[in-house]
Amino acid sequence: MDKAFARCTDDRRKYQELSEHLRGVAQRCVEFASRALRGDSQFAGVAELTGLLHDLGKYRDEFQRYLMAGSAGQRSAETAHAMYGAAAACFALDLPLAAFAIAGHHAGLHDASDLQRLIEGNKFQADRRYADLLQRVELPQELGPLPSVDPIRCDDTDEASKRSYEFLTRMVFSMLVDSDRLDSEQWDQEQRVNRAWNRSSKPLVPGKLLELLDAERRRRAQSAARDDLFRLRNEVFDACVAKGRDLPPGFFTLTVPTGGAKTLASMAFSLSHAEHHDLRRVIVVIPYLSIIEQNAREYRDILGAAHVLEHHSAVDFPERRRNDESTASDEPAGASDAEQAMENWDAPIIITTSVQFIETLFAASPSRARKLHNIARSVVVFDEVQTLPTHLLDPTLNVLRDLNRRFGVSVLFCSATQPAFRRTAGLPQGFSADELVEIGPDPVNSYRRLRRVDYVVEPLTSRWTWNQLAHRLVHRPQEFCGQDQALCVLNLRRHAFDAWQALRRELEAAGRMTEAREGVFHLSSAMCPAHRLDILGLSKPPAPNSIKARLQSGKPCWVISTQLIEAGVDIDFPVVFRAMGPLDSIVQSAGRCNREGQLKDTAGRPMRGEVVVFHPEDDGLPPGIYSRATSITAAHLDPERLATDPTLFGAYFTELYQLAPTDHSRRGEQTIQEDRANFNFSRVAQRARVIKDDTIAVIVPYARAQALIKRIRKTGHFDRNTLRRLQRFMVNLRRGPQSDHQKLVDMGALEPLLAQRLPIPVLASWCYDPQLGVSIQQRPPEDYVC
Repeated sequence: MDKAFARCTDDRRKYQELSEHLRGVAQRCVEFASRALRGDSQFAGVAELTGLLHDLGKYRDEFQRYLMAGSAGQRSAETAHAMYGAAAACFALDLPLAAFAIAGHHAGLHDASDLQRLIEGNKFQADRRYADLLQRVELPQELGPLPSVDPIRCDDTDEASKRSYEFLTRMVFSMLVDSDRLDSEQWDQEQRVNRAWNRSSKPLVPGKLLELLDAERRRRAQSAARDDLFRLRNEVFDACVAKGRDLPPGFFTLTVPTGGAKTLASMAFSLSHAEHHDLRRVIVVIPYLSIIEQNAREYRDILGAAHVLEHHSAVDFPERRRNDESTASDEPAGASDAEQAMENWDAPIIITTSVQFIETLFAASPSRARKLHNIARSVVVFDEVQTLPTHLLDPTLNVLRDLNRRFGVSVLFCSATQPAFRRTAGLPQGFSADELVEIGPDPVNSYRRLRRVDYVVEPLTSRWTWNQLAHRLVHRPQEFCGQDQALCVLNLRRHAFDAWQALRRELEAAGRMTEAREGVFHLSSAMCPAHRLDILGLSKPPAPNSIKARLQSGKPCWVISTQLIEAGVDIDFPVVFRAMGPLDSIVQSAGRCNREGQLKDTAGRPMRGEVVVFHPEDDGLPPGIYSRATSITAAHLDPERLATDPTLFGAYFTELYQLAPTDHSRRGEQTIQEDRANFNFSRVAQRARVIKDDTIAVIVPYARAQALIKRIRKTGHFDRNTLRRLQRFMVNLRRGPQSDHQKLVDMGALEPLLAQRLPIPVLASWCYDPQLGVSIQQRPPEDYVC
C-alpha cells in the first residue's frame, strides 16, 4: 500500500495517516517528558522514540487490510500491532522500558516473562518481523531516519536501581498512553461536524491563587472571635507561606490540632512552594473513608471552580485487553468515548482519594496509569496521612522518594495524629529524623494552647449494650452541658445500624417522637457522597434540618456514624462517644468535639467538650490492621497526653508498623517491592490495591442522579464532565458469590447505565433508603467499602 493509516471514522470516509499519528504522539511524549524531567534530553529522546514506535505494527499489510475492510474486518493476532514496536524497542534500540510501554499501551503493562513470551513466541513472531517494519517507517515519505538516543540503563545487581528503573518505565508508559489518547481524541473530534477539539490545559497561577486564599483567611478573621484559636490559625497560615517560599523541594509535615485550619494552611504552603520552585500543580490526597466534597467545595469556592478538579471515581471502564494478553488493534474510530472521558489530571489543583492516588502509582491498566506523569513537578498533600494503607506503606514511600528525587515532587504529610513514618525494620523506606521538616509552629505548644476536650475512658469491664448506649446518648449531653446534641462513632456498619435503631426506640419510649423522626441521623458508606454531604449540611448556608443546621440552631441532634466522619469533617458537637478502636481514630473523632472552642456551660462559662471512649458489648472489629491497631491502643490511651502531646502518636505508629506488614505479601510470595524489582507490572497492580477485595461502583438514584441517568439513557451521550458529576452518586460494593452485590443482581435491582458503552450498574430506586442509603431488606449491607 502507498499510504498507511492509523484509524478511520465509523463510516470509513476519513482516515488518519499513520505517520501523522506517530509524529503527533511522539511530540506530546517529548513535551510531557521535558516537563517531568526538565533538561534531561536523554529521557525526552527515549519518550520520543516510544511515541514514534508505539504503532509500528500498524504498517503491516494485515492491519491495513483490516482497517479498510469495514464491518467485515475481523480482529486477530494478525491485526494486533503493539508487539512489533515493542520488539523494535527491545532488540534494535536496547530500550526495554520503551518495550514495556509500547506493548502495554492498549493491553496494559505485562510482567517481564509474559512480555518476553509475547515478543518471541510464535503467535506474533515479532522478534523476526519488526526489522522489515522499521525499514518501512524510515522511508522518506513516512518518518525518515529515527533519532539516535543513548539507552537508559539500570544496575541489574542492585534492587534499588531496578525499582527506580521500574518506576521510570511507568512514567514513560503513562506519557505514551496519554499522548496516544489525546492525539486520537483530537483527530476524532476534528472529523465530526461542528465539534472542535475542546481539551485545554489550564496552567497553575500560584501567586494569584495564594492572594485569593489569603483574602479568604482575612475575611474569616474579621468574623472570628479574637481568641487563641484565631491567633494560632494565623500563625500556622503565615508559617506555611514562609516555609513554602524558603524551603527547597522535599518531604514536610504539618502537625496541628484538629481545628487548626490545616485545609487552608496546607494549600497556602503548596501555592507558595509552587510559585517559588516553578511547580505545575497541587494534588490533595484525602482518605477514601472521608467525605472529600467538603474540601473540594471549599477550594472551589475560594479559588474558583475552573482551577479545581475533584476526582475520586473508582469506576473501571472496559479496556481493550484480551485474556491471552495479546494486544488488540484500535477500534476503527480510535479510543472509546469512555476512555476519552477518563481523567488525566491535567488541571491546576486535583482533589482525589488515596485509593485513586496510590493505585495510580502502581497501575498496569492504561486508563489508571494515564495520569501518573502529571504528578511530576507537583506538590502532593496527604491530608489525614495516618490513614494511608499500612499494607502498601513501604512501596508507597519508596515511589514518593523517586517522585521527589527524579521528578521534583514535594510531599506534605498533614495530620493532627502525625505518624512521622520513622525508618525501622518494619518500615525500611521510612524517614530518618532529618528528612522530614515540620512547617507549622511548635506542635506540642500548639496542642496545649488548643486543648478543647477532656477524655473519659470507660473501664474494659464495663461493656455497653446498644440500649445502654442509647440511654447515655440521650441523657449525658443534658447532664454535661444542657444540650441534646451528641455524636457516636462505631467500628462496623451493623453496629451503626443497631445503635441508630436503639436510639430511635429510646426517644420514642420517652414520648419524643419529633426528635426521633427529625433529630436522629445515620451516616455510613451505604450512602453516596452527595447524600452524606446533604445530610451533614456542609453547604453554605447549611440546608434546613441538616446536621450542621441543627447544631448551629441548638436543636436536638444525634448522629450515629461509622468511621467515615472522623477525618476532616467540619462539624462540632459538645459530646462525642467513640467505641474503642485505633488510637488515631479516637483522637480524630475527638476532633468533632468542641471544634471551634465555643462550648459553654449552663452559666455561660467556657468549658471543654467531653469524649467518652467505651466498649460495646458486641465488640466486633474490622479485620486486619484496624484490629491490630485497636489491640495496642490501650497501652497508649493516656487521657491527659491524648489531649496535649502529639509525640504520643509517633511511638504508637512505630509500634504498629512493627506488628503489621507494610508491604503486601502472602506466605511464600514475593513482596510488592520484590515484584517491582523483577518488573512484574501486572502482578504489582493486582496486589497494590488499597481496598483488597474486588469492588464495583454502583450509581444510586439519589437526587440529581435520577435526571442524569435518564438523560444519558435517552441520548446515549456522555462526556468527562458528566462522569465527574456521576461520581458523587456512586457507592462501592464488594463483589463475590455471597456478596450483597450479587444479592442485588439476583433481585434484579441492578441494570447497566448503557449496556455496551457505559456498563456501570444503576441501582433500582426501591433499594435506596433516604435515611440508610443502599439497603437490602431494610438493612444497610455489610459488604460495603467505607
